[in-house]
Amino acid sequence: MGKIFWKIIRLLLLTLLAALALLALYHRFALAFEQKHLTAPGKLVDVNGYKIHVYTEGSRAEGAPVAVLLSGSGTAAPVYDFKPLYSRLSDDCAIAVVEKAGYGYSDIADVPRDVRSMVEEVRAALSAAQVPPPYVLVPHSMSGLEALYWAQQFPEEVAGIVGLDMATPESYEKMSLDSTLSRMKLLRFTVQLGLVRLPGVYPLNTEGLTEAETAQLRMLSYRNALDLDMMRESQCVAENARAVKDGATPACPIRMFASDGGEIGDFWREEQAAFAERAGASLTFLDGGHYLHYENSGRLAAEIKDFLRELT
Repeated sequence: MGKIFWKIIRLLLLTLLAALALLALYHRFALAFEQKHLTAPGKLVDVNGYKIHVYTEGSRAEGAPVAVLLSGSGTAAPVYDFKPLYSRLSDDCAIAVVEKAGYGYSDIADVPRDVRSMVEEVRAALSAAQVPPPYVLVPHSMSGLEALYWAQQFPEEVAGIVGLDMATPESYEKMSLDSTLSRMKLLRFTVQLGLVRLPGVYPLNTEGLTEAETAQLRMLSYRNALDLDMMRESQCVAENARAVKDGATPACPIRMFASDGGEIGDFWREEQAAFAERAGASLTFLDGGHYLHYENSGRLAAEIKDFLRELT
């Protein structure tokens, strides 16, 4: 019986390995096929020899700022992730979604991801897409660092910031970044095997999307999940947080919306409140998860519109 048992185990392991090899091979060929069927809804502009996708919508009154939506880390396709929010904004103002290298329809370029490089990339992309300042930056999660750095270094371009559960420099001092990076490396390996294609492995929010947009989102998630640029961005986050912390507190108006912190850590609400006090920002806690713009898109759109009207 013992020999038969181990023969069965060995057969099962060999079968599993063969299935994983076939899935990885299928994944590689499928990516090449899907790449030909990706159709960017916005402009693909050249930045330092690679393409960045900029999507714009709505009309801009003279002198009014543009709401520039900046996605959090690991968001496969910001242009679709933010749609529930900007579709409620663009009837009253101009919006722009800039997909950094490795995100959405932009190239996976394997370029430096220090905070200055990322901010310069987004600024250059907006310029190439003919979307001049002033801007109201609307960062989600990790891109809060970029928004704060942008306001520190180029205050004449930033009329205000609306944070969507945005990261603050001090919040990364309380996170276990080494263990997070280790998990990401393991997950990246599973992505390369093609496991990202299995139902439920990489959950996507498809609210408000057409069937065609949902299909595009899925293809982008298969291509972009934990790609080289996303990995490098996560590896640089501690250094980027220190760079922002060393700078002055932005002088522009800041409006913050924060989650209950359940998906991040017990420290989250306390740190959001502490930063809001230091920055003189208005802070509202909302029910729901880290992706606030999924469950609160109507309220957030109304608040952002009010914020823009106050500025103009």
